[in-house]
Amino acid sequence: MRPISALAALLATLSSFAAQVRAGDLSDESGTGWQLERDVDSPTYAFIEPTYTDLAIDVLVLSCEQAGQEVGLQLRLYPLEPGPLRTAHGQRVELSSAAEFDIDGRRLKVSLLFSDAFVVMADATDGPVPLLSASLIAALQTGRQLKMKLQPVESSTPARSGPGLEIVANLQAGLGGIAVGMLRGCGVRNDVVAAR
Repeated sequence: MRPISALAALLATLSSFAAQVRAGDLSDESGTGWQLERDVDSPTYAFIEPTYTDLAIDVLVLSCEQAGQEVGLQLRLYPLEPGPLRTAHGQRVELSSAAEFDIDGRRLKVSLLFSDAFVVMADATDGPVPLLSASLIAALQTGRQLKMKLQPVESSTPARSGPGLEIVANLQAGLGGIAVGMLRGCGVRNDVVAAR
């Protein structure tokens, strides 16, 4: 994994970005589509805001992560505020660790791994490190719409009925597939690991 200082820098950038959005300082192309890490020659992450979400989340972050001697890509979900995940209506929710991505009708199974600050979404591993497979990275790069289908643990949302929770993102807004392509070299070898 990357050092804590790198994570702190990422969180500072995301906080600054959120402040700019609230202040209206960003152009129309920012805010919903892929945006790359700013002011660097070689970006190590890109982020995207959902166009629709049932959860109180801020952004999804695609980031290069160290995995042993290799580097791969992780997709992380960051909530609006630290602490337990909440629905868009403020109700605390616990999610199942199994989820599904629907990218332009193609369904892909992913696993969720939870930390205090974010949720990692992955369909492959390199040793103990959860990563995205090359095929999922390619789908994020070329696809038009991502629908994440998440299931709450039943005991955590007793009053909720329905098929689950959903997050939708427009993958071709903002920088679109260009942003993912600039990071894609991080994770091209992970399909071998995913197939094991």
